[in-house]
Amino acid sequence: MEQDTTQQRTKKLPPRAYLLGSLLSSAQGMYAPFLMTYMIDMNASFTELGAFRSVGNIAPAILQPAWGAGSDKVGHKNLFVAFGSLTGLLTVYLFLWARTPFEMIVLYAIQAILFSIQIPTWLSLVSSFIDEDKRGNELGRLDMVTRMTALVATLVSGFLIGLEGLVTLLRNTLGGVGVILLPPSEALGEPYYISFYLTAILGITAALISITTHEKPLDKVKKREFPPILRLLRKPGDFRRFCLVTILFSFAMAMSWPYFTVILYGKLGATHFGVGIASAIMALSAVAFTVPFGRLSDRIGRKPLIVFGRGILFLVPLLYAFAPNVYWIYAANTIAGISTAASWNALTAYIYDVAPEEERGSHLAVYNMFIGIVFLSGSLVAGVLGDVIGVFMEEYAVAFTMLIASGVLRFVASFFYLLLREPRDYPSSFWAELRGFVHRERLDYP
Repeated sequence: MEQDTTQQRTKKLPPRAYLLGSLLSSAQGMYAPFLMTYMIDMNASFTELGAFRSVGNIAPAILQPAWGAGSDKVGHKNLFVAFGSLTGLLTVYLFLWARTPFEMIVLYAIQAILFSIQIPTWLSLVSSFIDEDKRGNELGRLDMVTRMTALVATLVSGFLIGLEGLVTLLRNTLGGVGVILLPPSEALGEPYYISFYLTAILGITAALISITTHEKPLDKVKKREFPPILRLLRKPGDFRRFCLVTILFSFAMAMSWPYFTVILYGKLGATHFGVGIASAIMALSAVAFTVPFGRLSDRIGRKPLIVFGRGILFLVPLLYAFAPNVYWIYAANTIAGISTAASWNALTAYIYDVAPEEERGSHLAVYNMFIGIVFLSGSLVAGVLGDVIGVFMEEYAVAFTMLIASGVLRFVASFFYLLLREPRDYPSSFWAELRGFVHRERLDYP
């Protein structure tokens, strides 16, 4: 009876997991959407923008296998999450002392490496609470909650950054303490003070909550060795196939990243709050669909949702490229949110499905490292190429050209996801669900 109760309890995420996830997403929502505007304010070149996005992907990815394998071997994933959250989010405050794009790139690489400790260990910790038949649904619920909190944090942060004179007012009000807490800086960095401070506070809180989060204890009888991390990509099977089919799409996706903010913040002249609104629209559309798509992936499998989510993503850079006003950006971000809701949870659940339970942290980390390297190539190549062709055309023509190239490659690469294989059978199919929706039929499953 006690065993049945335990099994039932593990079918759903505990409230503490939602709280911890919300704190982590709120912290990221406070600073992440505005880092590219910070770089543009520094007059960064296309190469520097591409390099910045690249280190944001490769720096946290390169050491993830070590963190994932370490947490799989020794357990105590909550301590890994706590340390990574604390150090990574506290380091965000150092961004205020960057004076050049190069300095910002170096600081961002350090911050990303520290924060990478919690990425695979957090996902692995989450997986230990969810049973196989509930993965899509529970990940969808968690994603909905964390995206909502990140959305609120982004809007608050954008509003605070846009309030001229707020930092000066607080500094003068606090007197000597204000000079210490909010030291005079270049006008470029001061608007970001409050948001980066709040990021650090959220990081400290998340670390404290993580320490008190209890996880499933390791089997002390079973000998646990470090998984053959670097061999996972050489071993034939569903995981290697999954990684390989993502190469071209991930490269094409990263190509457009240095140019999104150039269009929204530069060409269209959006304010920091406007950037926050665009990010919030993406989050809202993801929130609206993440739970339904999560439930659907438990019924029809992960592959159809991955194919759909990746298949519509080529529209985003095309809408940015042709955007005459911010409403086109809002439409693009709505599509991006729907794509994220459909594919992100399905991608994570797919790795959970194909990885042994005791090696999920390693599989997640290896996948993130592999994709991080591809993202590095895409963003960096796109940035360098942008500066090269910028000799012959003006800034926004360069952005237009690179966004169109990204959209075309995304469309072609999305078909590679049809090569994925499901590791198990599911009670329904895409077409059965579609017929049921059209004819308003209720489909029951065991």
